[in-house]
Amino acid sequence: MNKFFTLIIFISSLAAQAQVPEGFPVIGKGDIPEAKFKPSRQFTGESLFGYMDGGADLYLEYGVKSAVITELDIKDGHYKCEVFKMNGSDEAFGIFSVSKYRCNSMPPVSAFTCQTKYQLQICKGNYYISIINKSGTSEDSVNSLNIADILASQITEPCAGLSDFLPGADSAEIKSHAVLVMGKLGLMNGAQDLEDYFKDITDYTAVILPQNDHIIISVRFVNKEAQDKFTALHNWDPAKLSETGTVTDGDTSVRILTGNHLYIRTSNSEVSSH
Repeated sequence: MNKFFTLIIFISSLAAQAQVPEGFPVIGKGDIPEAKFKPSRQFTGESLFGYMDGGADLYLEYGVKSAVITELDIKDGHYKCEVFKMNGSDEAFGIFSVSKYRCNSMPPVSAFTCQTKYQLQICKGNYYISIINKSGTSEDSVNSLNIADILASQITEPCAGLSDFLPGADSAEIKSHAVLVMGKLGLMNGAQDLEDYFKDITDYTAVILPQNDHIIISVRFVNKEAQDKFTALHNWDPAKLSETGTVTDGDTSVRILTGNHLYIRTSNSEVSSH
């Protein structure tokens, strides 16, 4: 009987430990010996609803593959480390871009970072990482950066190549203001003013960059049918679109970057009129 219960306890302990996929960035006792770790939790696809309830819809829209949640204590500080693996680097930047808010600083842990008093967010390769602390002290900020450094050092994939979307744009502006959306929820969270601009449009990836009195919208469609639906929404003649550009009604100019990829420069007033 004792052997039986010992076996049950052993199997249960194995089940409680997150079986982290190979290559997934992880943090453990060996990285921060003084820290106390809780067992990690792993979620994949639809099971993410078991962790974040309604918030999972946004991650699924961007294409989340898996998530590993690790909580740890360092002295008096408590930290929740969320690591999300997305379908690609564009998707990782997308969820980062619509999740960050009023960054106090952008520490050089990765190309895309955002640190506030209670949270550090980074995007690197196919991963979006959020490190949340409870107290908001300067020590919490330092510990969060240390955790982020450990995780980022394990990610070898390149960051999103936004230059494909925004050729010639200033990198500092991209880091500070660019938002990548792939559907209705992304628009609601990161670019509410453009919800009607993409009304009923699907199968696209758009990078949005506000600039003073105008806005850049670089949108790549999955296929020509999706692009034609978008141009019809705006009453643009697809036959007149070219790589040199064409001016449409008002203050909007549109040109083709490549294939089913449009580069739009429009005024804020044009956007608000939709």
